[in-house]
Amino acid sequence: MPTTDELHAKLEAIGSKIEQARQKLDFKQGLNDGHNLSSGELQARYEYLQGVLQKEVADLETQGKQVSALEQDVFDWLNSIDTRIS
Repeated sequence: MPTTDELHAKLEAIGSKIEQARQKLDFKQGLNDGHNLSSGELQARYEYLQGVLQKEVADLETQGKQVSALEQDVFDWLNSIDTRIS
């Protein structure tokens, strides 16, 4: 008859295998196409970012600051970086 230490060791080995299998499944689920955005979702994100940009420009202009084309391009560029990070 196996000792309790042997049973605990076998149980831990089974638990370890289950955990490894669970991690593999979680990883595979992260690779599926469900994370790709549709064209509609991309368009909605673009429109949202354009709205944020226009609000930033409007806020600056209400403070009496003029926003040049270069500043507008910098805002666009910063917002594009935000989309790649998030």
